[in-house]
Amino acid sequence: MVAAFALAIPSIAWTQDVQSFIARTEQLPRVQRIRAYENALSQPRIDAASRLAITKAFASHAVKLSPLYSPSTRWNAKPWMAALGTGWEADPTDLTLSIGYCQLLVDAGDNRLATVAKQFQQSHSNSHEANAWAALAAGSLDQDPLDFPVHFCVLTKNPVANQSATEAQCMREVEILNATFRTSDGKPLVKFTFESFTAYADIANSDQELLQYGDSAATYDSNAIADAFNRCDDTAIRHRNAINIYIFDAHSRKEGFGDVTSHGKRNSNRPFVLLDHARLNNAIQNAEAHEMGHAFGLGHVGVPNAKLTTSTNIMTSAAEEFGSGGKRDIGFTPAQSAIILYHAVRTHSRLGLD
Repeated sequence: MVAAFALAIPSIAWTQDVQSFIARTEQLPRVQRIRAYENALSQPRIDAASRLAITKAFASHAVKLSPLYSPSTRWNAKPWMAALGTGWEADPTDLTLSIGYCQLLVDAGDNRLATVAKQFQQSHSNSHEANAWAALAAGSLDQDPLDFPVHFCVLTKNPVANQSATEAQCMREVEILNATFRTSDGKPLVKFTFESFTAYADIANSDQELLQYGDSAATYDSNAIADAFNRCDDTAIRHRNAINIYIFDAHSRKEGFGDVTSHGKRNSNRPFVLLDHARLNNAIQNAEAHEMGHAFGLGHVGVPNAKLTTSTNIMTSAAEEFGSGGKRDIGFTPAQSAIILYHAVRTHSRLGLD
């Protein structure tokens, strides 16, 4: 297999001890792991069992990458498609191989998608990726953008946050979402409308558990917050027929309350977003669209060696250890868009909007 993208970095030499090779490779920085697996898979005499094991290890990282995530990383997807395709044919029931191979087929507009997506769905009927990409291949995702009302609630008592997180600004946030939550060629996927706004002063005395997360110094716990959200019965805090966006003050051990980390959660198609007040008005890395991407079922992706100034896909994150999250100024790929549209139908129904 010819390397998909060239990186001037060291790699571990291939040995016949495949498990040892994989274990040592997994100790490398993530971009170097990709290169090491590419080098190993290029060996002509590798046995079939070793090739499959290495391909599966390779796929666990390849699923986070696409040639469409940034023009700065110029690489040819065909070698990866060939390698993942060979691995998938050897074990079509493997979830990671199926995701990695199918994703590349979707983003390339490859006509093999229909066959692969159908098999993927048969093997993993509970996989959202499988169902979304099978629906795309079947042409059942073609629809006018669904309309989603958005409720805003200020959870933080921070006076700076309360000065900036006004009703007018939250109306502006909806405009930002409609302008940025789009495909890479600028097409809208859903439509957001402003529904309502609750200021902190109106809920300061609420006994709802969710309120404590507005200024919490505890380690972020996605499931705990989701549980508090799901139990919340105060309509000023949680609107049951809208996507809820909460303005809060993020905290981390390193940055204290200077942290600006935000979060989005699909929450079984009852989505909510926690948006740090410093990120209002699209101030940092297109946070509104990025977190809403999580709310519609997307995970993080990576761009090898990205810097903060690199043009990158909306869902790019330094958390994937390929580089910086970059500017997050490139819209959703076809594979990502299909997942959003798949969940949009489910979310619209779950929120009682049909």
